[in-house]
Amino acid sequence: MGKVIIDITMSLDGFVTGPNDGPGNGLGDGGMVLHQWARERRTDADMEFLTDSENTLGATVLGRRTFDVAEKAWGDNPPFEESTVFVLTHRPHETLQRGPTTFIFVTDGMESALEQAQAAAAGKSVVLMGANISQQYLKTGLVDEMMIHVANIVLGAGRPLFVNIGDQQIKLERIQVIPTPAATHLRYRIVR
Repeated sequence: MGKVIIDITMSLDGFVTGPNDGPGNGLGDGGMVLHQWARERRTDADMEFLTDSENTLGATVLGRRTFDVAEKAWGDNPPFEESTVFVLTHRPHETLQRGPTTFIFVTDGMESALEQAQAAAAGKSVVLMGANISQQYLKTGLVDEMMIHVANIVLGAGRPLFVNIGDQQIKLERIQVIPTPAATHLRYRIVR
C-alpha cells in the first residue's frame, strides 16, 4: 500500500493561502506568490521535486471547500493528470469527469475516503490537498509523510496549515531538503 502524504506549499509563517481566500480568489489576497516556485520561477531542482511527486501519485483526497474554491480556476484540465480525486464532503454530488481527472464525492467519512483513494491508487501514494483535510488526517495519525514547500514569503495572515491538529506532538524524521531560489522543499516522515 502506498503512503499517505501531505503535499502543500506554505509561507514561512505557516499559511497556505493569503487572507480572504474563496471562489474567484483561491489563494487569497497576495497568495499567488506561494506558487511562484512551481510556475514562473521553477528551476531544475523544483522540477525534479514536482516530477518525483507526479510519478508516485496514485490518488488525491481533498475537502469540498478546496474543490468549490478551485473548481472554476482548474477548468477542464485540473492539475491531477489522469487520476482519481476523492472529495470529502457532507453534500452529495454526482461523479465528475474533467479532462483526464475523475472526481468522486465521498459522504461517509474520512476513513472511507482514504480507503477508496488507496484502492484507486493501486500501490502508489495518496496525496492530501488542502489545510483542513491535512489537519484532519494528521490529527487522527493517518499521515505517513509531509512534503512541505516553504515559499520565500511571510504572509502575516491567511489560512494556517498547522492548527486544529490536537495537542499531541508529532515526531518527524527529515528525509530530504532541497533549497531553490523561490522555495525550500522539505520532506518528513512521521515517526510512529
